[in-house]
Amino acid sequence: MIIKSLTAATFAVALAAVPAQEARADAGDVVGGLIIGGLIGAAIANGNNGGGNRGTTSGGGGGGIPASQMGRDTQTALNYFGFQAGAVDGQIGNGTRQAIERYQLVMGYPVNGREYATYQYDQLMQAYYWAINGGSAQTGLVGQPLLIAYRNAQVAPQQPQVVVVPAQPQQPAPQVVAQPPAQTIILPAPQPASSNK
Repeated sequence: MIIKSLTAATFAVALAAVPAQEARADAGDVVGGLIIGGLIGAAIANGNNGGGNRGTTSGGGGGGIPASQMGRDTQTALNYFGFQAGAVDGQIGNGTRQAIERYQLVMGYPVNGREYATYQYDQLMQAYYWAINGGSAQTGLVGQPLLIAYRNAQVAPQQPQVVVVPAQPQQPAPQVVAQPPAQTIILPAPQPASSNK
């Protein structure tokens, strides 16, 4: 607090001691000043929000990691499979990192909650979407066993599906008997009786 007071006092003395001169600015200078002033004002306003707490992570996870949709998706899927990532807020804090480490351990990936490779995220999200769209109902599984079932189904070589149809007893084929065509006899038309008597 003392440093702020000394800095303000030094600045005030410097302004009073130096005579004012005429300043001219063109439109470019004005725009530049407005932009810089806006940035400084935003930085001051953000510095005053939160009572001096500048971190944005939850759970004391370290420097300010902004919330993201990927973070929310990861937390939702981890919670669905029972890895207990905590609240779905999109911020990757200690709880989410520990849940990622448990996920990596179960899946056989290198365990490091800070190194969450894209293929690991993709596998988790594909399993989650499969599970909520009927995978759980098809298998009757929930939680981590459901995740493992999905992984095993993806890893297993695809076997061709063989359908066995029971044999039908042989029935004799119907026989077609050809009959000769019916004969048509054409008779001459009868002559009318003549009246020559």
